[in-house]
Amino acid sequence: MRHFFLATISIFLLQGCLSVARISDFPTTSSNINFDNYSKEKSEKKDPFWTLETSTEYYIETQKLINNDVLINLISQSLKDNGYVIFVSDKNNNYVIGKRGLRANEWNTRTGVYYRNDISKNKTQIYINSRITQDITGGWKDNRAKKVGLVLENLINGFDK
Repeated sequence: MRHFFLATISIFLLQGCLSVARISDFPTTSSNINFDNYSKEKSEKKDPFWTLETSTEYYIETQKLINNDVLINLISQSLKDNGYVIFVSDKNNNYVIGKRGLRANEWNTRTGVYYRNDISKNKTQIYINSRITQDITGGWKDNRAKKVGLVLENLINGFDK
C-alpha cells in the first residue's frame, strides 16, 4: 500500500506541470522568424490561424517604418499593459521577451515579440508568440499573444511617426 501511495504521489508531481514555458524555447534573433510567410498568409486569408483564440501566435504588419527605439518602447509598454515585466530587450537582434507570473489558468507566461523593418516595402512586421506553464487540468483557451498584439496595434496607431 505504501508503494502505491508513493507511486501515485510521484505521478502527480511529475505531471504537475504539463507544459513549461522557458526563455530558452524562444528564438534569440528575429531573423529566425519567417515574416514573409506570415505576411503572405495575412494577405491571402480572411482569418489566419494566428488570430484564433486557440493560437499562441499573433502577427502585425504596419504600412509605415517605425524607429527601433520607438518600437521597443511600444512593445515594452504593450507587454507591461498585459501584466508582464521585461525579461530581455535586445535591440541588435530585434526582439523583446516579457514574463508574468501566476494567473487563473496558468502558472506563468513568457511572450516573445520579434520585429523587422522591411525598408524595401516600407512596412514594419511584428510577430508575437506566447508560451505558458500550465498544469494537467488545462484551462480555457486564450490567445495571450493576440492580447499583447491588440494593445500594441493601438499604441502603434496612436503613435505619430
